[in-house]
Amino acid sequence: MNHHPGFDYIALCAYAVIGILVVAFVLLAFRDVGRLRTGIFRSWAIGRTTIAEAWNARIWAIVPIWFLICLIISLLVRPYSAASQVEIYLTILLRAQLVMLLVYLGILACVSLPRERERRTLITTGSKPISRLELLLGKVIGICAAGLAMLVLMTAITWAFMAVINVHIEHDAAVLYAHEKHSYNSLVRRIPPEPGIRYTARHGVLQAQNYYTGTLRIAGLINYQTNPPERALKGGSSETLYFEFPSLPAQFISPPVFLLRFVVLRMNTGAKPNTPAQQAAMLQPVKIHVTAVLRDNPMMTAQQSLTLNPDGTAEWRPKQWTNFFSLYDPATGQLYDPGPVLLKVTCPTLGAYLFFGAGTQAQPAACLALNLDRSRVPAGMITPMPDPVITGFKSNNKQEIVGPSYSHPGIPAEVASFEFAHLPDKRIPIGKHGNFTVHLFLSVDKQENEALPAIADITAFTLADPTHPIRMQLRFAEKHLTVMKLPKSLLNESPLVINIQSNYPGHWIKLTQNSVQIVRPASPFIVNLAKSEFIIFCEVVLLVVIGVTASTRLGWPVAMLTTMVCYVLGNLFHFVYKLMILGGFGLYGPYIDSKMKGLWYYQIGSFITAVMVKMLYALVRLMPDFTRFDPLHDIIISRNLPWIVPAADAGWTLACALPILALGYLLLRKQELA
Repeated sequence: MNHHPGFDYIALCAYAVIGILVVAFVLLAFRDVGRLRTGIFRSWAIGRTTIAEAWNARIWAIVPIWFLICLIISLLVRPYSAASQVEIYLTILLRAQLVMLLVYLGILACVSLPRERERRTLITTGSKPISRLELLLGKVIGICAAGLAMLVLMTAITWAFMAVINVHIEHDAAVLYAHEKHSYNSLVRRIPPEPGIRYTARHGVLQAQNYYTGTLRIAGLINYQTNPPERALKGGSSETLYFEFPSLPAQFISPPVFLLRFVVLRMNTGAKPNTPAQQAAMLQPVKIHVTAVLRDNPMMTAQQSLTLNPDGTAEWRPKQWTNFFSLYDPATGQLYDPGPVLLKVTCPTLGAYLFFGAGTQAQPAACLALNLDRSRVPAGMITPMPDPVITGFKSNNKQEIVGPSYSHPGIPAEVASFEFAHLPDKRIPIGKHGNFTVHLFLSVDKQENEALPAIADITAFTLADPTHPIRMQLRFAEKHLTVMKLPKSLLNESPLVINIQSNYPGHWIKLTQNSVQIVRPASPFIVNLAKSEFIIFCEVVLLVVIGVTASTRLGWPVAMLTTMVCYVLGNLFHFVYKLMILGGFGLYGPYIDSKMKGLWYYQIGSFITAVMVKMLYALVRLMPDFTRFDPLHDIIISRNLPWIVPAADAGWTLACALPILALGYLLLRKQELA
């Protein structure tokens, strides 16, 4: 069996190695550190020489080559909407910047010192009163300064390029709005022009929005008369209900079981609800489909179809239940814990709605794990994490909710509910008419009624007063955002709820967590762009430090290979960590492990694999985590990047660069500067 890691001893050892390295640097370099008050000018002199070398190496060619590549890719890509233009073009421009700077400056950092050795210019440098630390800092400062200059030029070009794109978007929106308004005034068009198009024509799409997003919950039906509200899984749909258990302690002698319990509501599915056929259909048993999945190993699954009892309950035990439960073997003292378990439930029975408890004091949990190990769980049962999740039909990283149906008029449309809490603390601006602004980013997938416009039914209310909602219908288009105004009376201590439903049969509304946004005043795009560029610069600086350190003892080909390996390992931290949790041949699950643990070749192979993975994890722990640098997360969705993000990235870069520079100082031969 595999051991689920508790305390991370490998990480502790890695941090101990780094600590020893820093202590050794402090003991050996305290004189050189003291000289930095005047030595910084000598470092800058080396930096100026390095900048000149970079210029002679035609670093300036990065900018035109980068822009030419981005321009060609931009001409080949055809964005579907105005919002997608911002996302696609910024992704191309910023990703290309990052790749080209990492490659070029990484090579330059690995080549600079070895080239001086080959040309024997390092001997000339060593004849001057300069320390190893000043030499390393000079190289890093010079290469980073050259990269910063290129990055500033790229930032200016990116801003100019996006400004041109924004002008075209504003012009197209203004023309479209004028055309729709003229058609509406001439009685040719019965639908008034969209306010979202006018907003785009006036403000463009480059503003860095400061907004708040709510918690998205999808359901077939929601009952707001209870606290918390009750949600229902819609039968005959693509909705999936998720229960999550962090851990399930069990024992071999008493196989555990899942107990599911729902309050079943049946609805008529035809125009004549009281026919004998429909009454017989109402009496048919309700079926559910249950699937168990390991969060850390999604390939490990078990599933089965069940029929609910008349009281809405059902019991289920996976056939290979040992793959999903935490098992302790008293004979060997070994513990297997597969980690969090997801229980997914769907209902194929049309017209059935399964109301479930949220697992709070007001509502008991709708799922229980029974017959557990009483030595570790005194009650012998565990409830899942509170507030289970329902997801709709998923397509292209979006969820979809379907509207009403012609063939089943008794079945209501699905609901996408967004809940916003603590709004009085958010300082949301109020307009001159006493309203606040909400932006909606919705799209539609039309299976029927393709000629009809996309209409969303909106219901807005507070949980303190759900019986007096504000209802409206909004027409939306995929190429432009939809602007909605709500009265400031909804901004009180009670959470605000905005429900969205599709208006026409055959229309599926696509949405994400950020599809509904309560807007605050926007920030300048250039400031948001500068923050993203700074994150790129931090990542580049860290790679340059690694490259310069690697080149202190290694030749430039080996130094480049070492730097590349460090960067790759720094991007594999989370993958290697999950691999170590599985350990050995644990990927196949505890059932197979228990069947084959007596075979000598299986034991040897599992042991060797586990050792190799732990060695890889120890190596990864010594590398900087490059995955934390994400310059695209906010800017591509036109959201203002919080200042805390670049500040934290700068601190992380400094914290990682100092031990690496200490290693470079210790590796650099003192005789070269004697």
